[in-house]
Amino acid sequence: MKAPLHIIHIEDNRDDAELANALLKSAGISCEATCVKTREELEHALKRPDVDLILSDFSMPNFDGLTALRVAREKRPDVPFIFLSGTIGEEMAIDAIKEGATDYVIKDRMSRLPFSVKRAVREAAEAAERRRMEARIREQAALLDRAQDAICLNDMSQKILFWNRSAERYYGWKSSEAVGKNSNELLFQDDLSGPSEALRNLIRKGEWQGELHQVTKDQRKIIVESRWTLLRDDKGEPKSILVINTDVTEKKQIEAQFLRTQRMETIGALAGGIAHDLNNALGPILMASSLLKKEVSTPEGARLLEMLAGSAQRGAEMVRQILSFSRGVGGTPEPLDIRAIVQEMVQLAKKTFPRSITIEAAIAEDLPKLIGNSTQLHQMLMNLCINARDAMPQGGTLKIEAGSITLKGATLPDGRKSEPGVYVLIKVSDTGHGIP
Repeated sequence: MKAPLHIIHIEDNRDDAELANALLKSAGISCEATCVKTREELEHALKRPDVDLILSDFSMPNFDGLTALRVAREKRPDVPFIFLSGTIGEEMAIDAIKEGATDYVIKDRMSRLPFSVKRAVREAAEAAERRRMEARIREQAALLDRAQDAICLNDMSQKILFWNRSAERYYGWKSSEAVGKNSNELLFQDDLSGPSEALRNLIRKGEWQGELHQVTKDQRKIIVESRWTLLRDDKGEPKSILVINTDVTEKKQIEAQFLRTQRMETIGALAGGIAHDLNNALGPILMASSLLKKEVSTPEGARLLEMLAGSAQRGAEMVRQILSFSRGVGGTPEPLDIRAIVQEMVQLAKKTFPRSITIEAAIAEDLPKLIGNSTQLHQMLMNLCINARDAMPQGGTLKIEAGSITLKGATLPDGRKSEPGVYVLIKVSDTGHGIP
């Protein structure tokens, strides 16, 4: 207990005031009392920042206890207020408690005063500590709300206890919607293998970190880098789980795109090497078939030789297409024959895709020339065609179209404005089931 206690004593009888002060000191309660008799004196005394307790008589000639109580509750609602009176009855005492009094002591039983004061001061200190804790929690919650990561607190059954604003932004559920719900049902739906494994490791080690696949309110799938910390109570028993999630979906997509680009570059390099070797093997066949025409005299031999030369020629054409594809993503922009590039893609698809897929082409005759990178255009068309092929495992129709279109000006997907004029329009379509 604080020493000394600063007490405001509302009392018009100085002897009673001195008796109460002496009784408290004899009980070991160090105190300093300021005695007031009027409302003005009470309001002035309440301005002191260090008031710990208010004692008040109930009936006085120029002032009454209930008015004093209302003034005290208005000015200093957190300071305990005890009625010390010889005239207060049971019903009046109950009304006083309802008005906000902490306790009441009858002057005929003054021996109870030290106990009442100690309890009132102790309970006021505990209430003040609770308010400080709640204020600190509110401050911490405000800081958590400003965090960029999604932060939530779950109990051991995965019921959500806290949900910050970044979690609202990540997942689409407001705090009022998420708190009280089961985290597994809200974020993982049917696939609980990830959180179950995380919980087992958390119980064993006290913390866990890893990647989890989650689902948002609008059924969008995201990948988060998740960090779990096990919180324990005063007895060391597991109490709750602090979860901090960082959305790495876009990062993962960029990594996958980078790896795919690396694979394409590797495939291009391998294809280039194989194509050169095939070229070296096909060269003598084409040369020999040309020379053998003079030596073969039978119609059957001429037919076989013609078939041999045609097959070798087609092989050489395929090699040329592979070499064009494997030139790499670099290079300087150059004039492009869009019609020739699209025709090459059509022929490559016809020769390499399953026969269950029909390749159709609609290429305009008068396509304008473009400045660009032929390898990048080849790769773009190849990616679209491969996606179309994968979307038709049972077969179907792949159609490649190229034509021109006149635009008056439009907004491109990256936000730039296109200039009015004639543009080349290339379409790749299929009859498959589509892709996500």
